[in-house]
Amino acid sequence: MSLTPHGPGFSFLDEIDRPGGEPPRLRGRKRLAAELPFFADHFPDRPLMPGVLIIEMAAQAAGALWGALTAPESAVPEAFVLAQVADFRLRHPATPGDVLVCEVRLERDFGGLAQFFAEVAIESSGAIAGAGKITLARPPVG
Repeated sequence: MSLTPHGPGFSFLDEIDRPGGEPPRLRGRKRLAAELPFFADHFPDRPLMPGVLIIEMAAQAAGALWGALTAPESAVPEAFVLAQVADFRLRHPATPGDVLVCEVRLERDFGGLAQFFAEVAIESSGAIAGAGKITLARPPVG
């Protein structure tokens, strides 16, 4: 089963776990294989993961957490849309061979919208690749 509603070429979570406690949290991991297509051109002499994909990883982790909270028995991951990125700072490059660890925690759930704090770190060094707030929305019906 896929961890997100995305196709395999756009899934930025290889595994997830939900540590207990309040507020609700989720941890996701992604291994950055050198063969990932974006590394070929971003940048050829010094490849690094585009910042927007670090943010996308955080949004996918937030969606996995929100889906687990709102429909825990669902076999199909719910599709949410990214509504806002706020105060997200990119701090350290993610490069081929890195393993990214994304921790998200629910800050507020408004029913149709939910806000999360996300932090993406390089597992081997603990360096923070990026951190900030992600707001997701339920897509309109119809």
